[in-house]
Amino acid sequence: MTAASDRFRTHLAVPLYRNGYLLTLGAGFGSMAGFLFWTIAARRYSPSVVGINSATISAMILVSAVCQLGLNAVVVRYLPAAGSVTRRLLVAIYAITCALSAVAAAGVALTSTTWGPPRLAFLSHGWWPVAFAAATVCWTVFTLQDSALTGMRAAHWVPIENSIFSLVKIALLLAFVGSLSRSGIFWAWNLPVLLSLVPINALIFGRLLPRHVAKTDLRTLDLRAVARFAGHNYVGSLFLLGSSTLLPVVVASEVGSEQTAFFYIPWTIATGVQLVALSTSTSLMVELAFDESRIGDYARRVLRQTLRLIVPAVVVLVAAAPWVLRAFGRRYAAEGDTLLRLLALAAIPNVLSVLGLAIARIRHDGRMVLGIQSATFVGTLGVSFVLLPRIGIVGVGWAWLATQTAIAAWLLARSLRQILSAQPSAGARGRAR
Repeated sequence: MTAASDRFRTHLAVPLYRNGYLLTLGAGFGSMAGFLFWTIAARRYSPSVVGINSATISAMILVSAVCQLGLNAVVVRYLPAAGSVTRRLLVAIYAITCALSAVAAAGVALTSTTWGPPRLAFLSHGWWPVAFAAATVCWTVFTLQDSALTGMRAAHWVPIENSIFSLVKIALLLAFVGSLSRSGIFWAWNLPVLLSLVPINALIFGRLLPRHVAKTDLRTLDLRAVARFAGHNYVGSLFLLGSSTLLPVVVASEVGSEQTAFFYIPWTIATGVQLVALSTSTSLMVELAFDESRIGDYARRVLRQTLRLIVPAVVVLVAAAPWVLRAFGRRYAAEGDTLLRLLALAAIPNVLSVLGLAIARIRHDGRMVLGIQSATFVGTLGVSFVLLPRIGIVGVGWAWLATQTAIAAWLLARSLRQILSAQPSAGARGRAR
């Protein structure tokens, strides 16, 4: 027992693994809390209300993600090497993305009668444009602050922050059942985000950032190179958004708000599984930003570690999909079990897609980033539009699985095979021990 615990402590002492576990823990707790959140929502609110609120939240997250300009990945990739310009870089990113989020969200809300289904037209009425814009700005900062924490090797704060956020939103969801029967889900989701911004950013700018600058002050950062990479990454991120966050909105437009509720629950569960790969690849980017020479060794380690975590979860979801969805109600199980199985299976090839993205970002390969993300968009949305009218929400599951499998095969045939098969140098092996 002592030997095993010693090995585990040694394992956790490696930042690549430790930060990956911390980010996975945060994502895992958030996913479980999200499962509980939507279970309560499905039990306490009608499918129509769940569908409207899930589409509204998806629209908010979509607008926020567009206005983040793909800079969350830039923060994770370049903040470790920013040195003395760290504060200036982060403040500039916050200012630009928040201003864009406010303007874009207000515009989206005011024009909701033209772009969205009829049941989202309420966004253009009364105080909703202001509320939607404020929620979008808060979500933008909420997302970027996690990237800042990760880029400064302070990932241990991410699960703490996300756990508190998740617990508070569940408590508010229960509290709003009687008083906000139509919009309680939206407000329960967003008010905890607002409450987290001041303490987390006080921690970032008051404590963590000065410490990070002191440790990395001798490093230099070519801001022009960062801007060039950010341009490719942003265009690619727009494609990725179209194939993920936009899907609930597309489903709502094609098959109605009730079917959107039956789609959104399996999609949320499957997205939680995919966050494991995102977490481990994010840790990979941070560590390789300090030492890119270990790319092959670290990529193999992360691939093995991610599959160890994801494959058991996929097996459970495929085998127990109806029982998992039964927690939300019989109709959710009847309508969504096949969709959940397909989305769960897609999490396995998605590991390679996410790993390919991380390596492309480390290598400043904006074209590869754009290629992976545009292929995801074209495959997922194209096949979904064909299959949704014919076989309903199951068509999105087939579209996502087929697209992720094709991209994984393409990456293995190109860049990943060479990287994963490369042997580490003697110096890299010595440093990894």
